[in-house]
Amino acid sequence: MNKCTVADLKKMTFDKHIKPYKFHAGGIDTPVDDWTHLCLVFVRWLIQNGYITIEKLPVQNHARRGKYFINTKPQHKIQEMDGYWQNVGPYHIDTKYNADAHIKNILSTLRRLGVASPQFQISFHTD
Repeated sequence: MNKCTVADLKKMTFDKHIKPYKFHAGGIDTPVDDWTHLCLVFVRWLIQNGYITIEKLPVQNHARRGKYFINTKPQHKIQEMDGYWQNVGPYHIDTKYNADAHIKNILSTLRRLGVASPQFQISFHTD
């Protein structure tokens, strides 16, 4: 599949048959193993480009119902809610989502952080 921009992602439908395989930014193509890995690479890109700081956290997930996508600690607003937390530097990322929710989290994070014209693309393949 071709490289997809953020504008493309907004128009696409994601299910269990579509999987990411590369994150393209700054002339570097970073292979990703799965949705979790894509989110970690995405957050690393946010950090490297100065879009995210401790002061801007937490970033709610796309549903905005007490769960965080990115936080300073591995917990949600409602601590009893579960998550699968992964670290990128000082940040904790909840990666327990299906394909569609991963994309929605990426898109809502860009909106929340005010990243109007993100300069990255993602390549996908289907089963």
